[in-house]
Amino acid sequence: MIALVNLARVLLILVLALVTISLVIAIGRPATGAVEKLGLLALIAGCIFVAALVSKFATRTVERLQRR
Repeated sequence: MIALVNLARVLLILVLALVTISLVIAIGRPATGAVEKLGLLALIAGCIFVAALVSKFATRTVERLQRR
């Protein structure tokens, strides 16, 4: 069960990393306006925050499963 939690954590963080990379690439495009860049920066910050939450939740879940 612990391996499944760790696998889910890795997969979710990988997906969030890929989304973040695509957002960074979108910022660098010349067709992206200033307001759009601010929105993309907010989305990047949100992805980083969600990745931290995923890691925190998975760590707590693993600790809870190890106590059983």
